[in-house]
Amino acid sequence: MRLDFCIWGCGARGKLIHRFLNGQGVRAFIDMNPELQGKRYQDIPIVSFETYLEKYPGCVVIVTPYFGYAEIEQRLSDMNAAYLSLRELPQEITYDGVRDLVTIAAGRIHKEGMVYLYGLNLLSICLLDYFAGRRDRRVKIIPESTAKARLIKILEDRYADCIGNLEELRENSLYLTSDKYDFRELPQKNLVNLYDFLYQVPQYRSPDIKALENIHKGKRCFILGTGPSLRIADLDTLAENHEICISVNGIIRAFKMTVWRPDYYVCQYKYGFDEWKHDLLGSSKVDRMLIADGCLADDSNPAFLKFHLSMLDVREDRPPAFSRDFSCGAYVGGNVMYTCIQLAAYLGCSEVYLYGVDNSFSYKGQNNHFSAGYLSNENGDEYVTASVVEQEERETAVSLAAARQYAKERGFRIYNATRGGRLEIFERVDFDTLFG
Repeated sequence: MRLDFCIWGCGARGKLIHRFLNGQGVRAFIDMNPELQGKRYQDIPIVSFETYLEKYPGCVVIVTPYFGYAEIEQRLSDMNAAYLSLRELPQEITYDGVRDLVTIAAGRIHKEGMVYLYGLNLLSICLLDYFAGRRDRRVKIIPESTAKARLIKILEDRYADCIGNLEELRENSLYLTSDKYDFRELPQKNLVNLYDFLYQVPQYRSPDIKALENIHKGKRCFILGTGPSLRIADLDTLAENHEICISVNGIIRAFKMTVWRPDYYVCQYKYGFDEWKHDLLGSSKVDRMLIADGCLADDSNPAFLKFHLSMLDVREDRPPAFSRDFSCGAYVGGNVMYTCIQLAAYLGCSEVYLYGVDNSFSYKGQNNHFSAGYLSNENGDEYVTASVVEQEERETAVSLAAARQYAKERGFRIYNATRGGRLEIFERVDFDTLFG
């Protein structure tokens, strides 16, 4: 690595970045905790910001804190220091700690000759370094409009002729290194996604989930939300008719009132899972409990089928992808319903009925579920603000529209069997008419 780095933050994310770089080029950690300053991690010194300015002013700073990053970046900008943010990086670097991600990404670049990477971030820099000196392949980075001049200058000093522009792109492919940029300035042809690694990372694959592929081929299933429209009597009806059911989150609060149990339980909400986990391993146990890897952390209990949740950006102009292989993982949408629809498709279901999906969202202090004891006060919705709710509503609308389009293309149907509610994107059917 031709660049020298200082990693701001010697916490979990800072250590993941050190691991991703394999320590190459890392000269120091910057940390504001006086108790850490003067110590070492992996034989690398942990220093104060003042010591960084004094001893490591030529290093590029990688800002790792999740909270307070804006203030740190502003401070560095005021000092005309070169820095990189983690916000543009794939989760494989910032959360999952995939060691060989650069090799995996490089393997997706098949074209010989000039390779253009859009976005100046740690991934594009590592790929530039990976191909440095190769005669069959040259790499240029096309910086986004917000890239800092100081960083560009340092990169040009270390790698000759490494910065390109859109005018010279012509018919070449443009590899996008992040999903956080505004792509409206880019040409609409020859764009290659280089930040989605769902199918390339071996550790994401689950043999146990692979065994479920097309297990219900041609059959119908019900996906149950936990909205206020849910009725216990309807759960009894589903049980009596032996319907295939997928449900989520706090549905376990209904188990004491009915013999019904879902065939599949899905959870990707960490705060809720931390509270429900005890019940899921006890009296509320379901045969197949699919839990997102972000919830499980180091919990490797065999009762849980861990699936990878790809946290790619979802915006109104950028709908989510739809997983073609749930054993590798699912793509995040506005809420867990989008994940469940991807699972139903993987199970081979030809008709999907949504029930209890009211499509209404909770503000702080509100209970918008079928049960008043859905979550305790400790793990409630204290963090929920109007802006968070509005964002979730937008992302959900975009995601469900994507699911409807995918279903149309792949030949399965999605219906809304919810009693009332605000979900209108799918054709409505009367729940009571679905049973002979």
